[in-house]
Amino acid sequence: MKRVYYFAAGVALGAAATRRTRRAKEAAKAALAAKLTPSAIAADLADAIAELGNAVGSFASDVKMGAANRRASYRPMIDGATGSTVMVAPEHASQILAQQSASVGPASIGDAAADAAASAGEYRASDRRLPRTA
Repeated sequence: MKRVYYFAAGVALGAAATRRTRRAKEAAKAALAAKLTPSAIAADLADAIAELGNAVGSFASDVKMGAANRRASYRPMIDGATGSTVMVAPEHASQILAQQSASVGPASIGDAAADAAASAGEYRASDRRLPRTA
């Protein structure tokens, strides 16, 4: 009797495993067929193009930031040779132009620009000016 029980249990487990394996195989085949439809291929292609566009945009942003940092590192050397210049972000340029037009002389123009840069928290080139040689 014991042998018959184990034989029946083995047949039942084998049938269940075979059935489950067949279902998994059919599900994988259906998923592959759904993935190979024209609309699914177009969606995958659109996602890949969007991802590539984002990567190119990120690279361009990094290049622009690097160029801006490079220009900022050269600015003190140029300012030391040519005179005082204040580096201000474009957002604050209108404020500086308004202060320049209200000032009287060239000394006060530099002061107005320096004040605007200080209030905006920007870098002032005159802080790191190289010694002037005549």
